[in-house]
Amino acid sequence: MINSNKKWSVQQLAIFDWFKNGKGNLVVRARAGTGKTTTILEGINYATEDKILLAAFSKQIAGELKLKLRNPKAEAKTLHSIGFGFVLRNWSNVRLDDDRGTRLARMTLGPSAPDMMVRLVQRLAAKGKSMCPFPTESQMVDIAYQFDLDPDEQWVDDGWTVEAIAIGAMRAMDLAATSRDGTIDFDDMVFVPVRNKWVRPRYDLVLIDEAQDMNAVQIILALGVCKPNGRIGVIGDDRQAIYSFRGADSGSIDRLLTELKAVELGLTITYRCPKKIVALAQKLVPDYMAAPEAPEGEEAEVSLEKLHEMTEAGNFVLSRKNAPLAKVCLKLLRHGKRAMIEGKDVGAALVSLTKKIKGRSIPDFLEKLTKWEERQIKRLRATGKKAAEAKIEGVVDQAETLRSLAEGMASITELQTRITSLFTETPGGKADYIICSSVHKSKGLETDTVFILLETLYPGGRRDREEENIHYVAMTRTKRKLVWVKGLN
Repeated sequence: MINSNKKWSVQQLAIFDWFKNGKGNLVVRARAGTGKTTTILEGINYATEDKILLAAFSKQIAGELKLKLRNPKAEAKTLHSIGFGFVLRNWSNVRLDDDRGTRLARMTLGPSAPDMMVRLVQRLAAKGKSMCPFPTESQMVDIAYQFDLDPDEQWVDDGWTVEAIAIGAMRAMDLAATSRDGTIDFDDMVFVPVRNKWVRPRYDLVLIDEAQDMNAVQIILALGVCKPNGRIGVIGDDRQAIYSFRGADSGSIDRLLTELKAVELGLTITYRCPKKIVALAQKLVPDYMAAPEAPEGEEAEVSLEKLHEMTEAGNFVLSRKNAPLAKVCLKLLRHGKRAMIEGKDVGAALVSLTKKIKGRSIPDFLEKLTKWEERQIKRLRATGKKAAEAKIEGVVDQAETLRSLAEGMASITELQTRITSLFTETPGGKADYIICSSVHKSKGLETDTVFILLETLYPGGRRDREEENIHYVAMTRTKRKLVWVKGLN
């Protein structure tokens, strides 16, 4: 029986009816803030299946879902944990080892291979494991170009061509699937059981949450654990697909709709965003609707110069790129505001780059940083690849971020300390800080007031679907007020 203590929408009731009475498979296109999780958890209560999997995108989300599930026949797990279970059934006494990929890449290339080429092979193999479990050389070369994993010109002259790296990565993938060395890394948890065809049907109903963020190999595993006569539910928002740079299968929702011959239902009424913000978002996502009881909301503008006067703890400051966030965060700190930058992994990558460049002093570091930036841009443009401009923007973003953070620093060590202290995981809780974040890092979060650095959207004038998705995600983080920050350039 449907929980009568809550007023459900017509859209939600239709989804509940599929769980209780539906035949075949389902795709739920759930827009931002539309109560997706609440709806799916409630729907599971009416499912008639004996064994149900809710496949969660991350370990943290799986943990949260476990606490909320009320159907004893259902379990929330990540696909990595499901895959690891299949690995343990075939390889006993396996432990997680994050260095396994590098070690196998070294075995593939031999002890005399340059460390940089080993790293390229390791990183390309990792992408292959998530995107293409049975690759051809041509496919691996394409992935190398797509993710900027092809060797610099100086290495090509020494015989380290992109084809050589692709072949090395394919061999490293072979080793990952066959080497019973007692270890496994994170990517292998899903790749190895898919590659070795160890996946077995176990569930009567499989629900794939945040499908637009799953990679191709995760989707293969999720489909494989569903019994032949079972049902599959795919839940996600194609307009929140912004992780293609990670290898996410951003077209998975539309593709699965066709492959599974699924019925489609929508969750398009947002209970998060106010009416004024929904009207803005509708220019990008026409089927997005505000709840009848939603407040009107507020849209405003502020100059970058006056930003510190309007922001307060709990607010988000969002940017398409990281470099502007460094400037904004430092400015807020100088005005006595408690601020930080979301993204410990982003900070770690910047620290790694400072070590790679190896400046003896800040002036020497900045000079070498410029030379590194110029080399990367030249190499990317020489590829002639369509995705080169987006990758160039990433290189420039890293360089500009480091230049901003190096201002006033006396040494490289001091610079690295600043990076580590600013790029963190919100100590004390998000409500205690002004959160400066990339749009990508803000996905899944919400707060009352959101500031967006307007001039960082659509870099280089590029207005493709993914850039529009980033715009949509940024706007839909707010529950009350959206403020456009101008004057960055």
